[in-house]
Amino acid sequence: MASYKEYSTSKGSFWHVRGYLGIDPLTGKQVYANRKGFETKKEAKHYYNNAKLQFDNGVYDTSKPIRQTFEAVYNEWLDIYADDVESSTLNKTKQYFRLHILPKFGYILIDKIDSNLLQQTLKEWRLKYKSFKKFYNYTCRVLDYAHFKGYITENPKTKVIVPKGKVQYKQTKTTEDFYTKDELNQFLQYAEQYSKDLDNGMWYTFFRMLAFVGIRRGEALALTWNDINFKEKTININKALKVGDNNVPYIGNTKNSNSNRILTLDDITISILKRWKVQQARILLGFGYNVTVPNQLLFSKLDNTHLDVSSPRNRLERICEKNNFKMINIHGFRHTHCSLLFEADVPLKDVMERMGHSDIQTTMNVYTHVTKDSKDKSAQKFAKYVNF
Repeated sequence: MASYKEYSTSKGSFWHVRGYLGIDPLTGKQVYANRKGFETKKEAKHYYNNAKLQFDNGVYDTSKPIRQTFEAVYNEWLDIYADDVESSTLNKTKQYFRLHILPKFGYILIDKIDSNLLQQTLKEWRLKYKSFKKFYNYTCRVLDYAHFKGYITENPKTKVIVPKGKVQYKQTKTTEDFYTKDELNQFLQYAEQYSKDLDNGMWYTFFRMLAFVGIRRGEALALTWNDINFKEKTININKALKVGDNNVPYIGNTKNSNSNRILTLDDITISILKRWKVQQARILLGFGYNVTVPNQLLFSKLDNTHLDVSSPRNRLERICEKNNFKMINIHGFRHTHCSLLFEADVPLKDVMERMGHSDIQTTMNVYTHVTKDSKDKSAQKFAKYVNF
């Protein structure tokens, strides 16, 4: 009895067959015909029927593994991998393979991939991409699976030297990905004017939250009003908007257990939130939506659904282009918040907890982004202390 399954790859739709053939008289083990890559179900059936006929007549070679392309093995591995990760992680992994790994190896028979090809590809990735080790590690996971399944007798990764240390990328940033205190003040003035022009304070409130609370984009997009305690002046970070398979957004967990945190809010941010809550109610009620429910979104479209994850970036670009102002990434607001906490002499442990970092090294990495003013203050403090 055989099962047939249709699946899709970057090159189209194919068929996979897996069918029981019988018991190997030499080993006493069950033998299956298992193969992918058929263009039609009819071809897959023909393969299985032929394999069954050969097995019944004692001429089926059970010791010879079926040769598979890298992409076929990747699809097998992905079926197993998908059961152990979040949808957003799966989507990101598929993106790595689609954009970087499959174009290099997908069409090659996996037993033809040798250490020289791996080493050369790793070298190319290293010169172009900061995430080159991620691409390589995912490639190795497929090779490990292939070795486990018997598609390859020797894993080529064992003869590859993975480079360590710094590398000069061809594309380097010309500006730092955060705002100084003065730059942030100027940007928020532009954002406030932008919101006034729209008669909608959402984006000013959104960017204020990123800069003054230091939350991640996904955490901000998932916020509901019951996450805000106006009396205690706190915000509860407990979820995040993520993008799953087929780019479908969903509410999931925060990045790690440390990311679930309750943070204090300053008085001005509380005032801005109160003002936005009233304005949001007026806007959405005009479209017929009840905004008095506890889980009402803080930031939403006019149809009261989640904002697209790309929306903050698009609005940031509009504000910066309109005012000919320095552009940073959305995540740069988080770096800005962290750097300004250090400038304000907030202890390292408190910064780590506020940022929701899982380890202190992550916080220290951001510390290297502190501004020139902060570095100048450090020199002045040292000179004043030694006093000679």
